[in-house]
Amino acid sequence: MKRYGLSLLLLVLLIVPGCGIAEKVGDSVSFATDTASYMQALTDFGQEMDTLASNALTDVQTREELTAKLTALKEQIVSYANLEVPEYAANLHQSIVGYNETLQQGIDQALTNVEQGKAAFESTGIPDTLNKLNELLNQIAQLSPQ
Repeated sequence: MKRYGLSLLLLVLLIVPGCGIAEKVGDSVSFATDTASYMQALTDFGQEMDTLASNALTDVQTREELTAKLTALKEQIVSYANLEVPEYAANLHQSIVGYNETLQQGIDQALTNVEQGKAAFESTGIPDTLNKLNELLNQIAQLSPQ
């Protein structure tokens, strides 16, 4: 009986630390996937924002679509800030979160501009912030092996 108990204890001691390693790898993969997805959403928004903004000045439906996209982007920003971050990526995550704070302020201004019938991205800083985030994305892409 003692032999089986000792074997079981040994097995648990060997497997449990391994689970922690697997969990860390899973967290890393999840963070990388979530970050890539988030950055792609920002890139997609950046590519369509000028067209949406110019059409929103004269078209009510496009104005509503732009407002919905801005609101959704704001929700994504908040969601990204709450990700579980592996230790090795803490600085990267903090850099992105810093840009996100600027982006949120710009989105708030853009929503106000849309409500007032002004050019959506006038004086918001959104294009510059998206460019900085894209530069960061390019730096990250250069780090990964091809």
